[in-house]
Amino acid sequence: MSHAAIRFDASGESRESLEGFFLTHSSFAGALENDDGSMTFFVPVTEWNSEFEALIHSYCTKHPDVEFLGSEIIEDRDWNAEWEATIEPVLATPELVITPSWKIEDAKKLGAKHLIIIDPKMSFGTGHHETTRLCLAAAETLDMKDTDVLDIGTGSGVLAMYALLRGANHAIGIDTDHWAVENTTENRELNSISEEQFEIRQGTIDAVHGNETFNVIFANIHRNVLLEIVGNIHSHLTSKGRVILSGILIYDAEEIRAAYENAKFALVRELKENEWASMVFRRCE
Repeated sequence: MSHAAIRFDASGESRESLEGFFLTHSSFAGALENDDGSMTFFVPVTEWNSEFEALIHSYCTKHPDVEFLGSEIIEDRDWNAEWEATIEPVLATPELVITPSWKIEDAKKLGAKHLIIIDPKMSFGTGHHETTRLCLAAAETLDMKDTDVLDIGTGSGVLAMYALLRGANHAIGIDTDHWAVENTTENRELNSISEEQFEIRQGTIDAVHGNETFNVIFANIHRNVLLEIVGNIHSHLTSKGRVILSGILIYDAEEIRAAYENAKFALVRELKENEWASMVFRRCE
């Protein structure tokens, strides 16, 4: 697929805010740091239009430390391969290191209790983003032993696989993106996890059967989807089960909290990193 390469001059916290903008307003396909220090963000060319460019100009007006430098259309460029080359092992939590398969020996030197191999493709979830790390940290606060787990928007499959490493019996990962389904399938094999342990389905929340319930549900996805599926999550969660939400910018957190509390969830804890939040809710009777 062709992509629009959109370049900015931004630094420090401004880059994190800019990434949040793209995650919220587009099918964000990746980013690169250029040799001159500028940042290039990639979105499908079908989403690059005058309305989106107007949103960018509005964003830059509100964030004077970010300068829009222009855009170009990239035809058939394997930007993802370029991005993959920059991926290093990351200590996502004090107990977990996430590494590409070509960096396993380096990853072992970090001395974490758990190691997950993620070879990044077009999917999200390498441990380098705050929302992934927040979900992983939240998972460490729960007893995963003998649980059934659902991972909505599974991406690379890292959240479901970490739950299995921490004692879960069975996990189902769903994603609307066929690239994510392919990547998760590859990562499942890299980590020697069986199909029986970790089932992967393509689709929305409707890919979960009506009678399936789970002790733990992950949903690291767009805020609008979190709001749309709150009822589905409640119906698929066991009594007193836990749901871990992320993909939430801090300024959206109160809206998410109110929606879930109105749907008979109780907030257990909230975690924050930079401009991102993760919430753990308990299903109420």
